[in-house]
Amino acid sequence: MTSFKDAGFAAARGTRDAAAPKVNVVLAKVGLRKPPAPKWPWVAGAIGAGLAIGGAVAYLWYRQRTESIGEQLLADELLDDTELDDRALQEELVDSVSR
Repeated sequence: MTSFKDAGFAAARGTRDAAAPKVNVVLAKVGLRKPPAPKWPWVAGAIGAGLAIGGAVAYLWYRQRTESIGEQLLADELLDDTELDDRALQEELVDSVSR
């Protein structure tokens, strides 16, 4: 008798587990239960925010690197004394770069 009772409980549990998703859909359509919120908008938002932040960081790094390279090239060009014969002009250029 216990075996029949356990088999009945197992069958009822299996039927309930199999029918639960369909019942939830019907209850959501009727309005008795709120439908589950989709998860993909959160994922898309997180990916978009990560891309935006990464792009901003990459742009700032690129801009800083380009400025430092440009400053170095300008300083090298201004401090190149092979073309300058006048020492006063060279000092004036060095002074203007250091300001």
